[in-house]
Amino acid sequence: MRLFAALTAALLKALLIVGGLMLLLFAGALLLGQAGPHLREVVETPQRLHDLQNARERDIAEAARQLALASGHQARIVAIDRQRQLALQAWEEETRKELNRIAMAAHNQAQETRRTVAESRRAVEQSTRRMEARYCASLNPVDWWTCRTLRAQIERLEASAAMQRQAVARSARQIETQARQDAKRFRASAEERLNASTAELEAHLQESEQALLELEASRTALLEQARSYQTEEERLRRERWLILEFRKRWPGLLAIALLIALSPYIRRTLWYFVGLPLLTRAPAIQLAAPLTASDGEDADASPQLRTFPTERTLTLPLSPGERLLARPGYILSDRRGASTALFFDRRAPNISFISGLTLLTRLEGSQPTENTKESDTTKHAIETPREVLLGSPHDADAYLMRVDLRDHPGLVFRASRVVAVRGDIRIEARWRLLNLHAWATSQVRFLIFSGTGSLILEGYGDVSAHALHDTSARAEKRQPNVLGFDTRLNYRTRRAATFLPYLLDPEREPLVVDLFEGRGTYFFEKNPAARTRNRSPAEVVAGFFLDAIRRLLGI
Repeated sequence: MRLFAALTAALLKALLIVGGLMLLLFAGALLLGQAGPHLREVVETPQRLHDLQNARERDIAEAARQLALASGHQARIVAIDRQRQLALQAWEEETRKELNRIAMAAHNQAQETRRTVAESRRAVEQSTRRMEARYCASLNPVDWWTCRTLRAQIERLEASAAMQRQAVARSARQIETQARQDAKRFRASAEERLNASTAELEAHLQESEQALLELEASRTALLEQARSYQTEEERLRRERWLILEFRKRWPGLLAIALLIALSPYIRRTLWYFVGLPLLTRAPAIQLAAPLTASDGEDADASPQLRTFPTERTLTLPLSPGERLLARPGYILSDRRGASTALFFDRRAPNISFISGLTLLTRLEGSQPTENTKESDTTKHAIETPREVLLGSPHDADAYLMRVDLRDHPGLVFRASRVVAVRGDIRIEARWRLLNLHAWATSQVRFLIFSGTGSLILEGYGDVSAHALHDTSARAEKRQPNVLGFDTRLNYRTRRAATFLPYLLDPEREPLVVDLFEGRGTYFFEKNPAARTRNRSPAEVVAGFFLDAIRRLLGI
């Protein structure tokens, strides 16, 4: 039974799996069936737009070509009409010249005939007058007979001249008639040639006008098709504007994204190979006179400086008359008698304000307690040291270190790492605007804590103090790990020894390495990135622009 139950359960499980896969595949098929056309349309939209643009460009080019052909036909029509007008003008001019020539020839011939006839008549009249004067005026019968005979001849000549004049008149009329007939025939022939040429030109004109109408209809159809393409293209652009914008802008966006992504690596490469090598010849930062071998004990054993082991919660005793200034929230013990100090150092309120050492919690060292002796009526107050418990209220990885100073010339610390001060500690700022090492560490203002008292430092992971005992001693430390150093040390920087680790991850391998030379103590923490990792995204965004300024001012 158990075997049967196990087999049945396995079979049911397999059936359920197969059924679930079938349902999943069926749902996927349905989804693809519904979304497939849309996806295909989305994918094909750019190609469709490209085809529409090409088709529209082809149609516009074809319309332009047909418009050019229509313009050519129109020019041909104008040329034909001009040719017809020129032919008509030439025909009219030729006809007019020919008619003028014929009329002039007829007129000249008629004038010549009339002139000849007139000259003949004048000659006859002169001969007649001479004859009459010679024969007809004489009384001699012979002269009379001769006059009569001559008159008869003259009459015959007159009759003959009349006949000749009639013949000349007929001839002139015939010439004029012939000229008119020739002009009529020439005009008819010219009109016939003109009509033939006009008919041919009219046929060409009708053919050109018909071709022009066809071209205009084709151009209108092409323009309508181009407008439909443009309408469809605008619709596709409205519907797929996001994809089209991305396709149009992706090369620039990719270039900008690559530039933004690679800019840190480009900047690190330039800093490593161009910027940091310039520091080799820059003078070291010296904030105080260095210790020499004749100055007494080693720096770590000098009574001027004493360090204590780091603790997460630190107990600090306050002797009667001593004063403690701590940041709000760092005092974990009783705060009875606490007050607020506006500035860390009232002698330098501007430095305290700029450094953020304001609104500190102030405690006095005296703590009166009542001790009862053998006599119940006698009581007196005895002042004992007050113990104050300090700890970080923000981060469990924070460690505190106590540093005691006695007439010390000064230690350099960032103001944000000093969480409490006991005793008479002074603060001053020294600028190094012209030193390349200061700019390499992005810190041109150094806050120096000097005097007699105690400083409570905060670090992450662990806080350590390392002392250099010889004037020729030299030590180096990763720049982000350094908390502070003795002002009597020579402070300089150099670039990291390895390039690729810094290029790929500057958090693990920073570019700048701090070098300390001479006698003195420098302080460092183990894990400076812990505080950064624990910051919220809002703090990271808000502090992006402020951290550079704070670091530059040594805050």
